[in-house]
Amino acid sequence: MMEKLRKKRLGYWLALGAALIAVIGMIIFAVYQGKGGEGTSMIYVFALIGIVLQIALFFYDGKLGDFLAIGAAVLYVLALGYSLEGGVGNITDAVSNIVLFGIAELAPMNYMIAIVFGISVLLSIVSCFTKREKETA
Repeated sequence: MMEKLRKKRLGYWLALGAALIAVIGMIIFAVYQGKGGEGTSMIYVFALIGIVLQIALFFYDGKLGDFLAIGAAVLYVLALGYSLEGGVGNITDAVSNIVLFGIAELAPMNYMIAIVFGISVLLSIVSCFTKREKETA
């Protein structure tokens, strides 16, 4: 196990960071839903599958490793998109100061969710373009 950890390079650590930040995003989204925020449970599914794919990179980084990394990035983008979809009313009401169909008090949480999932997406994309393991000679 320690030998595998020694072989990991920046790309793997970025992917692991993206997975940890996605967990934080899911926690924030759960709190948001607990306060009455709108959103689908697919956000949890997309984020969890993305996390599993990036954890799988620890054990396997062969020819299909790039597809695992790309798949995780795509799933995080989907989680980001679905989380933004549920918060449009909140953000609109907060920006316009007119209460129509959202809860303006939840808009800061929508911003936070977008930022956290956005960071996760960026880290995941960057990890796709960097090496995840040291070359064996």
